[in-house]
Amino acid sequence: MLSIGQLDRRIEVKSPSYTIDRYGAETKVYETAYTLWAHADWKASRRKEESQENVQGTDLVFYVRNLGVTILGTYRIVYDSKTYIIHGIKQIDGREQFLEIETKLKDNN
Repeated sequence: MLSIGQLDRRIEVKSPSYTIDRYGAETKVYETAYTLWAHADWKASRRKEESQENVQGTDLVFYVRNLGVTILGTYRIVYDSKTYIIHGIKQIDGREQFLEIETKLKDNN
């Protein structure tokens, strides 16, 4: 069971939007939709080789208060200057008090 005092990390939730450049090409950019307090829980970190490249993956779960904001799987979370891709969102802790947001950081070196 989480308490409000455990939400001690500041995260930015970014939503995708599209812009058109002067040549008519569509570009996806992410803009800050919300800045929230969160609890960060590192679940796994691994390093492996994919297609002859070293790939590092980090699984990080963020817990935030369910304030009625909309967070979708197409959004991104920026925490500690790193971008995390959302892989799952669920409501937890009775009466839908908190959201659990599963994310992955994929960094090719």
